[in-house]
Formats: sequence, C-alpha cells, structure tokens
Amino acid sequence: MKQKKTVAVKIGQMTYHLSAEENSQYIEDIAREADRLIGEVREKNPELSTTNIAILALVNALDKKAKEDLNNSKLAENAEEYFEKYKQLNANVLNLRETCWELKKELLYYKNLCEVYEERIDELNQISFAERINNKLDGMKNDQKPLDKLQTSFAELQTDLDEE
Repeated sequence: MKQKKTVAVKIGQMTYHLSAEENSQYIEDIAREADRLIGEVREKNPELSTTNIAILALVNALDKKAKEDLNNSKLAENAEEYFEKYKQLNANVLNLRETCWELKKELLYYKNLCEVYEERIDELNQISFAERINNKLDGMKNDQKPLDKLQTSFAELQTDLDEE
C-alpha cells in the first residue's frame, strides 16, 4: 500500500491539510483548480455565503465533468469506429497488395511467354528463309540453265535477300 502524503493547500480563503496517496504536486494542482472555481463563483456572485459559493462551485465542477465524460464517451465511440475502419482499410490494403503481387507474377509469366514466342518466330523465319533459298536453288538445278542465266538468277537471289 502506498504511503499517504499530507499537503497544506489554500482553497477559497481557507487552508486545508489534504492527505492522499498521489504525489504532492497532483494534490496541489487539484487544490489550485478548486480555488480557481470558487474564485470564479465568488467573483460573479459576491453576495453568496461561503457555503453557497462552495456548493455552486461543486455543481459547476460536476457539470463540467459530466460534459467532459459525455465528450470522452463520444470520442471513445468514434475511436472504436475509426479503429474498425482502419482494420477494414488495412485488410483492403493487404488484399490489394496480394492482387498486385499476383498481377506481377502473371505479367512476368506473359513476358517470358512473349520471349519464347519471339524466339520461335525468329527460328521459323530463319527456316522459312532458308527453305526459300533452297527452293530457288533446287529450281535452278532442275532447270539446268546456261551459265549466264545462272548469274542472272544469283542476282535475283541477291535482290530477294536484300528485300528480306
């Protein structure tokens, strides 16, 4: 159990000796606030007795506390709502990250697939080009053209090659 501390404080126009387990600074702060509240009531209502001033200050303090409690309750409700929204948004972010990751994997797959198809197309183009040359050469062999016609044919082949 904590040791009680006794502090002499002035509230209103009287000195009180307060004992509490809290530190002395806390007790002094509370007494200072009580003195301020009593001073406000006395300033606005100088004709009231000391007892009535104390009661009115107490009522004002309780009113202020009730309003602050209500405000705190609303803030707590709002905090719960915001926390739920935060959790929902966080879950959405995680889902979006997962979707993004899946899309990146899919994109990489299709990029690799494009590279494979481009290589295959290049291979087919090389085969196709080689077959055309072979077909022209085979056609020349079958025709058994004279030497000057063969030279012209090679020139035609060169033109075909340049067009490719």
